[in-house]
Amino acid sequence: MSRRGVGLALRLMGLGWYIAASIILGIVGGWWLDRWLGTLPLFTILGVIAGSGVAFYGVYRMILPLIGNNGANEQ
Repeated sequence: MSRRGVGLALRLMGLGWYIAASIILGIVGGWWLDRWLGTLPLFTILGVIAGSGVAFYGVYRMILPLIGNNGANEQ
């Protein structure tokens, strides 16, 4: 495997970890808030939604340099 291929594989593996960590932290944070406030499903569901949103935005920002800007900065 070439150096570029290894770099791409590591970046993609990092994306997977980023997605998993974002969603898991959202779930755990929501679950903790639910236990503290006594509102069991509410903040867990909001944590999943927030974690997913953070994950997808982060992935978008991370892959943007890989796909190039395709004229996105042109005015």
